[in-house]
Amino acid sequence: MLDRRRVTGEAVLVVVTIIWGATFSVTRGGLQFISPLLLIAIRFIGSALIVAPVLALLGHKFWKALLPGVVLGLFLAAAYSLQTVGLQYTTAARSAFVTYLFAVFVPPLQRLITDRRLSVGNLVGLAIVLIGTAILTQPWKAGGWNKGDMLTLGAAVTLAFFVVLVDKFSRRHNPILFVPGEFAVAGLVAGAAALVAGATGIEPMRFVPTQELLMAIAFLAVIGTVGALGIQTVVQARTTPIRATTIYALEPVFAAFFGRVILAERMESIEILGASVIVVGVLTSQLWEFLSASVRSRSG
Repeated sequence: MLDRRRVTGEAVLVVVTIIWGATFSVTRGGLQFISPLLLIAIRFIGSALIVAPVLALLGHKFWKALLPGVVLGLFLAAAYSLQTVGLQYTTAARSAFVTYLFAVFVPPLQRLITDRRLSVGNLVGLAIVLIGTAILTQPWKAGGWNKGDMLTLGAAVTLAFFVVLVDKFSRRHNPILFVPGEFAVAGLVAGAAALVAGATGIEPMRFVPTQELLMAIAFLAVIGTVGALGIQTVVQARTTPIRATTIYALEPVFAAFFGRVILAERMESIEILGASVIVVGVLTSQLWEFLSASVRSRSG
């Protein structure tokens, strides 16, 4: 019998991946008018100001989970700052596929931080992902593996830490309670970093309040952060982590699509091949145990 609740939830998660995919191009477009760290600061402080009163009105006492929110906010600030700065030097599509590497870094970090078992599939998936990353970025070519890709790889590792810590902290608190604190801390840290970078000349502060920039900020804060994250938090419970991970593989695909439509960016054939290998590697890591169990049950 068709599980309409699950099917509806998974359809909504596809919409979430479309939104996430669009954020890469929207961010890259907005960087013409604003410095990266300042964009991160405005995006997350704005998101915190929206979500905090909403949760308070709904009776969620998020201040009781302030410490986990602060810790997560530090990792969130690092991840998004690295990714956003990196977008100045690489394409939206490459950024999305390199960011997606976080999914294959999560299992090894879970082993280190939460002592969860590492499967053979995790190791096989990691090996496939490394091959795909090499094909995508072509480090053997001049200008192949660029500064933006390196910064984005740092973002992927930091984001993996963020995901593992959310899992760890969620054993004691409802994860939705972390959101206001992590958004506020991420925004404040990025804002402080923007001031320091501007004062020292590392990154001159830019803010040109064009209509395009204001629309980009509104999209990133309201739809890309509060909306997509809120929907994901509520809806993901309707499906399994395995099926959700499979759906999330669509995010970099949509990022490449929007990069082509919005920014007129093109992926070369070898980049498409590398990106496809990365997706296969991540799905191998995530689906290995499920597929192995299915094979055993059929053979048994």
